[in-house]
Amino acid sequence: MLTNIRYILITALRDWLFIGLLVSILFATAISATLGSTAFLEEKEMTITFASGASRLILMIGLIVFICFHIRSAFDTKEIDVILSRPISRSNLVISYWLGFALVALLLTVPVIAIVGLIGVGSWSGFIGWSLSLLLETFMVVALALFSAFTLRSAVTSVIACMGFYVLSRMMAFFVVTAQSGLGMDKIGWMKYVLVAISSIVPRLDFFAKSQWLVYGFDSNQEWVTFIAQTAIFVPVLLLAAIIDFRRKQF
Repeated sequence: MLTNIRYILITALRDWLFIGLLVSILFATAISATLGSTAFLEEKEMTITFASGASRLILMIGLIVFICFHIRSAFDTKEIDVILSRPISRSNLVISYWLGFALVALLLTVPVIAIVGLIGVGSWSGFIGWSLSLLLETFMVVALALFSAFTLRSAVTSVIACMGFYVLSRMMAFFVVTAQSGLGMDKIGWMKYVLVAISSIVPRLDFFAKSQWLVYGFDSNQEWVTFIAQTAIFVPVLLLAAIIDFRRKQF
């Protein structure tokens, strides 16, 4: 298991993942500072909102692409077969992959947190909560990307499916509000119940890493419980689903 984790770190370094994402995040931060400087009021608040949102998006996309292509490459090159020839179960293999990619996510999240902190935040308690929720969001995205990569047979399809699910989860608040208000649903009222049902079973990533926390802090302590509980529930569920599908595969 430790060998597999170390190999994932070496692969991330070899593929220039850390440097590539860091440069992209710095570039996005520079653009955010430029956009924030155009605001007449709350210039720093605009800058930190743009920077945190762009950095989070770049981080998640980078992790999804790296994980999906790494896993599919491991299948195509028979690397998985070689690993399974050793005394390691398929369950431990999936868990070791998650631990390795989670460590990569942690190493990538630290610079993002540092950059946002250097810009300046309005609420340090909100900053701590934002940082923790961002890290937990990366752990959930790692589990989601692993599930997509293990269940689908194409790296491109895995990336598209994973990104689609991520966007759906991030926009779930908009869908729920639209369903509850009834806007545009006069002719398709059944869609309201469909959206509410979907929001009840999929991860609500819109509760993670809210940019408003960096400026105004938390509205209530319940927000802490929401993203921590979701991570504790959905990460094991996604890993269990990946393990079940992986056990069914024939080599």
